[in-house]
Amino acid sequence: MSNPHKKPLDPAQRFSLPTRWAMFFVGIFIIAFAVAITVHAGLGTTTISSIPVVWAAASGLSLGITTFIVNGFLILGQMIILRSKFKPHMLVQFVWALLFGILCDLCLLITTWAQTDNYALSWFWVIFATILMSLGIFIQVLPNITFIAGEGIVAALVQVFPKMEFGSMKQIVDWTLVSIAALISWITMGGLVGVREGTVFAAFFIGFFVNKWRKLYLRSIGY
Repeated sequence: MSNPHKKPLDPAQRFSLPTRWAMFFVGIFIIAFAVAITVHAGLGTTTISSIPVVWAAASGLSLGITTFIVNGFLILGQMIILRSKFKPHMLVQFVWALLFGILCDLCLLITTWAQTDNYALSWFWVIFATILMSLGIFIQVLPNITFIAGEGIVAALVQVFPKMEFGSMKQIVDWTLVSIAALISWITMGGLVGVREGTVFAAFFIGFFVNKWRKLYLRSIGY
C-alpha cells in the first residue's frame, strides 16, 4: 500500500460530476443538522457555529443570518491568505454561505426533539453531533469541487502550510473560532453563552474524526 501523503486523493477520477455535487450538498446538510442538534443540546455549540451562535444571542438576529455574515468574513480571510491564488470562481462560497445559513435555521426547526434538561443526554447529543459533523465535513471536502467557508479557510491554510493534514489544521482553526466566540460572549454578555464544555469537546475531536474518516477512506481504496 502506498503512502497517502505521497499519493494524494483525486476524487475527480473516482466520482462522476453529479455525484461530486450531490456529496457536497449532502455534506452541507449534515453539518447544518449537527449544528442544530448541539444548539438544542445546550452544552455549547460546535466550533464552526460558535461565533454565529454567540452573535445571534447577543444581537437577536437568527442563527442563519449570523452564520452568513461570519462565513462572509471567513471568505475574506481566504482572500487575504491566498492573495493571487484566490480565484474568482471561489466567490461562489457566498452562495454556499447563504444556503448554509438557511439550512441552519431550517434544521433548528426540525431538531427540537434534541432539547433536553438531562445532562447525560445532552452529552450524548454533543458526541453524536460531533461525529456527525466530522462525517459531513469529510463528505463535503472529499469531492474537491468547492467548499463552504469554514472548510475553505482550512483548505487555504493547508495550501500555505502543505505539511499540515486537513484535520490537524481544522483543529487549529476550530480553537481560534472558539476563542473569538468566548471573547465576544464575555464582552457583549458578561459571560459564556453558547460556548461550553460541548464546544471544547468539539474543538478537540471534530478534526480528529475528520482525519479518521479520511484514513478509513484511503485504506478502503488501497491508498
